[in-house]
Amino acid sequence: MIHINLLPQEYRRRERTSIKVFSTVMASVVVVCTSLGYFGHVYLNEYKKIESERMQQQEKLDGLQKLAAYDDALVSEAAEYQRRSQTIQKIANSRLLWTKVLDQFVDIVNNNGDTGRHMAWFQNMSTRSDGGRFGGPSLSLQAMIATDQYAKQANFLDDIQAHEEFYQDMAQTTVPGGRVQTTKGKTPDKAISFRLDLAMKAPKDWARNTKK
Repeated sequence: MIHINLLPQEYRRRERTSIKVFSTVMASVVVVCTSLGYFGHVYLNEYKKIESERMQQQEKLDGLQKLAAYDDALVSEAAEYQRRSQTIQKIANSRLLWTKVLDQFVDIVNNNGDTGRHMAWFQNMSTRSDGGRFGGPSLSLQAMIATDQYAKQANFLDDIQAHEEFYQDMAQTTVPGGRVQTTKGKTPDKAISFRLDLAMKAPKDWARNTKK
């Protein structure tokens, strides 16, 4: 059956929302709001937890980065120290104490005062600290032996080679040869003049640098 309301609009009874519909809508709203609240609560809690963990991990990372930087600095410093130490050691190993070498040579020349075996003196002397023929220092002298007998010159050369500490780092002694000079009015009046060249080994081959 069809009902037609002929009353004017202002006299018509207002239509009310169904209780079922209203309840359903309200229930839906409550469910949505509750869901949103729960989601927000869970999300915020998880966010705070994750953010806290992230900050802790970041602090650990910052600490590790500082330690890594410090470690790198120590490694670099150790490498620099090692390089300097090697340089100093290399300089020390290649350093020659000329005073010690010359003292030993003077002992050979003096021969404890025994002039019967040889008596030598020198008119000049020159040295080179490095770059010699064999890579080491060298000593060159214009020598005189008070005799006209080459046997005494040979004695002098033998004594040089027989001095173990002095000669152990020598690479070569030139065969001097020489000539007899006669000077009247002087004692002795005869002497053999010759050039004496002593060449040392390279520093790396010196006895003190090869000892283990």
